[in-house]
Amino acid sequence: MSTSNQMHLDVTVVMQEANALEDHYKRRNLYLAQSLSVQKAENQILLDKINGLEADLRLARGEGGGGSE
Repeated sequence: MSTSNQMHLDVTVVMQEANALEDHYKRRNLYLAQSLSVQKAENQILLDKINGLEADLRLARGEGGGGSE
């Protein structure tokens, strides 16, 4: 009976560890998804600024605002 109890305890511990790992990975994936979303937004802001600066530079050079190069 001792062996059976030990095996049951081992299975319980393994299941608890698996559940803890699953929770950890879910939280990590959520964090990474949120970080990716923030980074994409920041990248878009920078891209918009670059495009605006390029347009300003074209205007300053007298190249007009046609948009095609």
